[in-house]
Amino acid sequence: MENALAEPLSYSRISTYNECPRKFEFKYIQKIEEPLHWYFSYGKSVHAVLEKLLSCHLGQDGQLYRDDSALFPISLSQLLDENWLTDGYAGRIAEESKRRQALRVLTAFFPVFQSTWQEMVYAEHLIKTELDGIPFTGIVDRIDRVNDRVLRIVDYKSARPRDASALTSHRFQVALYAAALSQQEEFQGKRFILQTYYLRENLKAEMDEGTENCIARSREVLVRTSNRITQGDFRGKRGSKCFSCDYRDICPTFRRS
Repeated sequence: MENALAEPLSYSRISTYNECPRKFEFKYIQKIEEPLHWYFSYGKSVHAVLEKLLSCHLGQDGQLYRDDSALFPISLSQLLDENWLTDGYAGRIAEESKRRQALRVLTAFFPVFQSTWQEMVYAEHLIKTELDGIPFTGIVDRIDRVNDRVLRIVDYKSARPRDASALTSHRFQVALYAAALSQQEEFQGKRFILQTYYLRENLKAEMDEGTENCIARSREVLVRTSNRITQGDFRGKRGSKCFSCDYRDICPTFRRS
């Protein structure tokens, strides 16, 4: 598979491969598009509003402003309207229900965001580097400065943490980002705190102690995944996720199950 690594690896590519190598082949090598789903639109809409929030400025009254208008509470709804994606919903009623949910989530999160805004040094920070000789790319939602020696890597999730495996996977994501950032001169010698923030629960899952081991393990997974991809190992995995996979109708592994 000469073109298997024609593009840099990312967290989503690595997690897709480890979920099912055959799915990775369909999606990233054969480039068969997945159908649109509401949860893709929902997540992108919420993240777009967060991106707008991260570009705001703090007024003398301690409130966040977008241009000359205070963001809370009315402008949050306006921001959501401006960035709302409609693809994939079953109908207007289902879409409006999710939009109201998104607004509730953003409204509940806003005071937390406001209280930590001054710690932020980067938002939507693009990474393009090599880790152990492997091209890697990603976008870090947010980087905070805790003090001169410590940085917090933050990734926002619009979905709920369904189980321990999801939390482990999401921690792997911020650990990969920390590993990649440590390659850049600006971040060398820094210690990292890894945070995944679950917006729906207004809950942070943060790792302070043990981050170096977590970062080291993430690099091991990156190398192992890269090796298997370049070796052309795209054997499908059978499991419960097969029944909800968008490629099940063309997947020989699913047809044999």
